[in-house]
Amino acid sequence: MRLIVCVISRAANLAAICLGIMSLYSLSPLHAQQLAGWSLAISNDSIGEARDRWQSSSVQLGFLLSQVDITQELIDFGEVIELRLRTDILTPENLAMIVTTDRRYAGVIAIGAHSYVDWGLIEGRMGADVVTVGAHTGLYEFQQTLHEILGFTKPELKDFQIDDDVLLDFSGEISRNFQAGSGNMRPFLEAQIGSEDFLRIGLDVNWGLDLGREAMRATVTGHRVPSIYSNQTGLGFTLGGDIAWVDDSIYLPEKYGYELNVPRLRVRTGIRHVNRFWDTFYGLTWLNKEFKAQREGQFVGTFQFKLRF
Repeated sequence: MRLIVCVISRAANLAAICLGIMSLYSLSPLHAQQLAGWSLAISNDSIGEARDRWQSSSVQLGFLLSQVDITQELIDFGEVIELRLRTDILTPENLAMIVTTDRRYAGVIAIGAHSYVDWGLIEGRMGADVVTVGAHTGLYEFQQTLHEILGFTKPELKDFQIDDDVLLDFSGEISRNFQAGSGNMRPFLEAQIGSEDFLRIGLDVNWGLDLGREAMRATVTGHRVPSIYSNQTGLGFTLGGDIAWVDDSIYLPEKYGYELNVPRLRVRTGIRHVNRFWDTFYGLTWLNKEFKAQREGQFVGTFQFKLRF
């Protein structure tokens, strides 16, 4: 019963947020756009290495709105918009005991809008997110209740959390798609200023089913998760990686003695399967240490499942 109440409470909060977004949307020029696709990327170390630590959980929901034919060759800024809602849970390695050298607990809720462009030689994304972090998100109590009901280790970190804060993230990505035999290669450059300041360079390679230029990149793992249903059926395989130079992070504040591990690396692989009934994706990502005192890297899984109606 407590789990049901907790889930309903969290769902009510998210519903209120979504209703707020929809209200603003209905009053803005975006209301002229049509829903072209959506994505729900669930990233969790429990589906990566069956553990619960550091980058513990991330749920990223995006709705793709377009005022043009999504398949047309060129897309200008503002013609294709993603409305995004994301929740993250970051934890230390030990949930039951405070270890002062490990990372602090952080619950994160972020809401934003991002525009996708295709100018022929260059594809890109640019947008902003309002990021709220800390105990006031309610994610700590939610995870406590969920873990207690499921019999997992219950977090005992109430006094070991990141301070409450609200920030604005500005981020962007530019990429170029190259045909490579039966697949394609997509080098990219990404930058962000806000909750974390970083510059990232990377490469994604795809064989078989293409993810599409409007695939939404999962923030934690870097996987490009499809947002548009494919007209083809079959399998698609991805391989990718990136390296980031992180200058500052509110999740690892210097005032608490954290020293960032630079550079930050991600290596990933994934598979997509599409048939007449569903479109599903699973990817596995290895993350290296984010701060010097972190004992080791970790594996995080990313999953999406969509039914056709």
